[in-house]
Amino acid sequence: MFEQLRKYFHRFKLHRQRSNVHSDLDALLSFASDQKNLEDQLHWLVNLLRWVRYEGTAVEGLDNSSGHVPIARLRYVLMVLDRNPTWKRDVAVILRSVIKNVSGLELYTETGLPHEVGVIGEFFDRMMMKILPSPPLDHELGYLFWELFPSAKDPMWIASIDHVLFDKLVELFNYDVSPLESDWNRLDRDMEDALIYLGIQVRAIGLSPGIRHRLDKPNFRDSAFFNMVRVLEDFLAAHQTGKPELFYEKASRLRLLVWECRRELTQVYRHLDEYGVSVNLVFQMTRLRIYLQRMDSLVDILITDVPDAKKVTSFLANLIEENHDLQSVGALLSQNINLLAKKMVERAAETGEHYITRTKEEYRRMVQAAAGGGFVTAFTVYIKTGILALGVSEFMVGVLASTNYAISFIVIHLAGFTLGTKQPAMTAPALAEQMRDVDTEEGMERLVDQIAHLIRSQVAAVGGNILMVVPTTLVIDVIYFMVAGKHIMSDATAMKAFTSVDILGPAIFYAAFTGVILWFSSLFAGWGDNWFALNSLRTTLARSPTLTTIFGRVGARRIASFFEKNISGLLGNASLGVLLGFTPEIMRFIGIPLDVRHVTLSSGTMGAALPVMGASFLKTWIFWRAVIGVLCIGFFNVSVSFALAFLVAIKARGVTPPTRRAIRKAVFRRLLNHPLSFILPVGKTVPKSAPGGPSH
Repeated sequence: MFEQLRKYFHRFKLHRQRSNVHSDLDALLSFASDQKNLEDQLHWLVNLLRWVRYEGTAVEGLDNSSGHVPIARLRYVLMVLDRNPTWKRDVAVILRSVIKNVSGLELYTETGLPHEVGVIGEFFDRMMMKILPSPPLDHELGYLFWELFPSAKDPMWIASIDHVLFDKLVELFNYDVSPLESDWNRLDRDMEDALIYLGIQVRAIGLSPGIRHRLDKPNFRDSAFFNMVRVLEDFLAAHQTGKPELFYEKASRLRLLVWECRRELTQVYRHLDEYGVSVNLVFQMTRLRIYLQRMDSLVDILITDVPDAKKVTSFLANLIEENHDLQSVGALLSQNINLLAKKMVERAAETGEHYITRTKEEYRRMVQAAAGGGFVTAFTVYIKTGILALGVSEFMVGVLASTNYAISFIVIHLAGFTLGTKQPAMTAPALAEQMRDVDTEEGMERLVDQIAHLIRSQVAAVGGNILMVVPTTLVIDVIYFMVAGKHIMSDATAMKAFTSVDILGPAIFYAAFTGVILWFSSLFAGWGDNWFALNSLRTTLARSPTLTTIFGRVGARRIASFFEKNISGLLGNASLGVLLGFTPEIMRFIGIPLDVRHVTLSSGTMGAALPVMGASFLKTWIFWRAVIGVLCIGFFNVSVSFALAFLVAIKARGVTPPTRRAIRKAVFRRLLNHPLSFILPVGKTVPKSAPGGPSH
């Protein structure tokens, strides 16, 4: 058995070597006459292209003036064929046989185009392409295309083919055509069939509800997508008549209709704010855009009497590049998630604007709102202490803690208070929104002002939370002690409150992980806002028969307006509560030593534990290490959640690395010159007043 395995491995190595080492050109060309069946001809053609693309040892006589080795090698092949008419005829016969016997329909309709109707199906399709073996080459030109041009560098040298080399290639295809080969060229017919296929796909996608409902066409038949098949049939009929004037007229009409479809697609993009966006919708819009581009390219080639070198090589280069993107799972996710992320970022940016203070009055209101959030959190801390004292299972602890946190955070939201650590993930998109005009000195200055406003807003929010939650927990414990004669916390629980946030322990790592959770909650908030718009829930709720019967029309509209304004906050806060409450229990269940540390909750827990430990405890290192730990927890909560949200936002906005470096330098200069402006509303960047105030 081992001897058989050794033989198989040896054959595999030989196969890999034959794939990587270029063959001798003379031997390769001399064997062209021996390739009688189609499968042998296809493998011979793959080997020839492999020799052309090989960039190893130079061949004597190569003209590398183009700067691309494959171009030089292709010229060399044509020169050798010109000197050997027999070889040239044999190669031409193979090329014509491939064109005649292998369908080109898939080359035009599948190569570089999404296969599945949904993003999930397309994802699994691309995964299977990486796992399953390649199909037979004689099935479609599209499959042969993958073997001929497997490198990501191929589009560059294909696009660099000049008209002289292109004309020689065309002449090779038409060299010494025998009467039996008179009908070898089926490329035009395949392109016509491809146009029919693509036109049907464009019409079906363009008239689907997700696209049609976002157009301003009151009549179904007024859409350019509806007229696509009819205009395409007129174009193909004119192509068959052989009348140039009629053909060019119908071609102009078809290209105008393609342009009109693109205009309607642009209109759909603009309406995504009003109607919301989903991943599958983005995928269908991407398919539609690519199909329209492919149709325009095919029409551009068909209307040319003589093959145009620039058009054909550009088309082939685009096919190869799109084909490589088609096989990339990362490209699929990047293309289809990007627009969804962008729209969710825009919605988060609108919410985040409310959390940025610019004037002294806004700063004061932020501190007040944060103090209110700290007051509510103090009760949350004691409820969590009571849950732990129940002695229930860890699962029930997670359920009760999640409910406690979620209700607390929703109360803070509805009361107009604020939780400081929730803000960074919402304000980062608002900051990225300001990066559009950083090319100018004034734009960069405005952006740095915005960053200063944002940072001191976070300082005000977190500081207001802590400054209120600690004294509130102290007061609650004092009142309870006066009534019950004992403290709410036990000695062991109180000591654990300090050791759990010790700067020398794992609290910092837990705080960074909590920053990730805070960022995830902002994604839920953005998703909720988008989901509300996507399903037209404002209109649905306002016109709901049940709501109008119970609350009246005015009441139903108020309910719809309430949820439209608050759905993001409700889902974001509820998800944050569930994540904070359930994550520690899930991590313990699967054996991962990972917990959460939230600065406001940790500060409140320390405040509740302080009366139990007594005044003498203030003199111990354990207390001061815990104080430093809480400050670090606040820093990592804010910085990690802000960094993640900011990275997503600048990616969605397409901010380039040089721009990011320029922004960092500008912020560092401001920090050196005016450090206090990042903490308090002082300096020239603080306006005297602002119209209205931020709503928290």
